[in-house]
Amino acid sequence: MDGAGSSSSRPPVQPTTRSRTLLFLSYRDSKARGPRRRRDLNGSRRASAGRHCYDTDERAGLIGKNKLASTSHISLDMSPISPAFSSHVDLPPKYVDTSDEIGRLLDGIQLKIASLDKLHARHVLPGFADRTQEERDIEALTTDITRDFRRCQKLVQAIVPPAGQSYPPSRNHPESDDAAARNVQRALAAKIQDASAVFRKKQRVYMDKLTGHATKNADLLVASGTVSLKGSDSRAAVEDDIRVVRQAGHCQRQMQQQYQSDPALSARTTELTHLAESIGGLAELFRDLGQLVIDQGTILDSVEYNIERAAVDLEEAEGELKVAQRYQRNTGRRKCMFLLVLLIVGAILIIIFKPRHK
Repeated sequence: MDGAGSSSSRPPVQPTTRSRTLLFLSYRDSKARGPRRRRDLNGSRRASAGRHCYDTDERAGLIGKNKLASTSHISLDMSPISPAFSSHVDLPPKYVDTSDEIGRLLDGIQLKIASLDKLHARHVLPGFADRTQEERDIEALTTDITRDFRRCQKLVQAIVPPAGQSYPPSRNHPESDDAAARNVQRALAAKIQDASAVFRKKQRVYMDKLTGHATKNADLLVASGTVSLKGSDSRAAVEDDIRVVRQAGHCQRQMQQQYQSDPALSARTTELTHLAESIGGLAELFRDLGQLVIDQGTILDSVEYNIERAAVDLEEAEGELKVAQRYQRNTGRRKCMFLLVLLIVGAILIIIFKPRHK
């Protein structure tokens, strides 16, 4: 019992281990940086720069490009593949920023047009109060919106400069980038054209209400955004707006000459003149942007024509394929018939020229 109790009270025996870390470090230091250590021991600046040299040596011994490290480590080259590749990958094309800026301008234009609609609705209501401030706000908003449309037009035209006007000239400019820039330019031009058409019609409706003229239903639909004019309808609407603006400007000049003594009528005449000039400027802007949209429409028409021609050619090819299949099915039969005809002819010749025995 005493033996059992004494054996159970003994502490557990720990296994014997040896740490080989220091030996490994000594081997590594002696092989990888033996000359450098000797230089450090012989140098007089080892005490002051010892820590820095130790960190540098540790990094060089572990991941440095020496003979030992090259056999056990792989060095990755993080430099770009080529200078041309690095120059093209850094930044997106310029028209991406231009497209974003035009989008921001169009969003701001929509907000300003909404505010201008409220001012128009309030200003056309009958009343005897002084509305000079409302007229100034309307004129200021109209000028800002027109200026934003002009800014959008300049940005769109700058996406693809005319031939011979690009600076600095690029020698290795891919054609795909030019095609993409033209597509972006046409899409943005169509978007600006639609927005300017809506704003122009709103101005037209407002001018008709001020002058007491009847407003067309088509103008109301376009101004509300329910209907968008395309193709010949948009061009006809632009010409009609320009003609109306010229007539309104002529009438306003005559009225201004007749009622120069009345300040209220003179102010109203000036307001209508500014409004007519704004509509005329928007019509000209619409016409300028229409050139790009016409080019886009020409491309779409050519694509549609090619699709129609491809459909016709496919139908003709299907008919020719059916004829070829029919000929292919009849080829074996005709071969058999031709073989039988040859056998019959051969048999007849044999019968004719066969020698007869007497």
